[in-house]
Amino acid sequence: MKALNQVRTEAGLKPLRMSPSLRSAARGHSQSMLQLGFFGHESADGTAFNERIRRHYTNRGWRLWSVGEALLASPGATADPAAVVEAWLESPPHRAIILSPTWRDAGIGALYTADAPREFGDTKTIVVTADFGLREGRVGPS
Repeated sequence: MKALNQVRTEAGLKPLRMSPSLRSAARGHSQSMLQLGFFGHESADGTAFNERIRRHYTNRGWRLWSVGEALLASPGATADPAAVVEAWLESPPHRAIILSPTWRDAGIGALYTADAPREFGDTKTIVVTADFGLREGRVGPS
């Protein structure tokens, strides 16, 4: 989170707050990708990323709700957070997500396995999921 906030601050953006619910969503997705051997924003069952995140970072009770996501898979057993953020910044769609002024909250799930199956070729792999969110305008009871 520190590396993300450093880049955002340098770009004149507000730092992100750590969200336990977004962290849970991100960790769960990283774990699923490593266990099932796939890489993508959609869940293994085809669920769209925003619906998957909504299970953790609910829109219930909020007038405005939005989420975004950045993914990275890397061979090996270690990943430097600054290098992960730099890789995202080199990808125009991920750069747009990271440097969006929209987001207020974020959660990161970086997980490793020594033998990631299928798409990862049964190799040492780290998968990093960063989930970003915005919830504004609390809706009170009617």
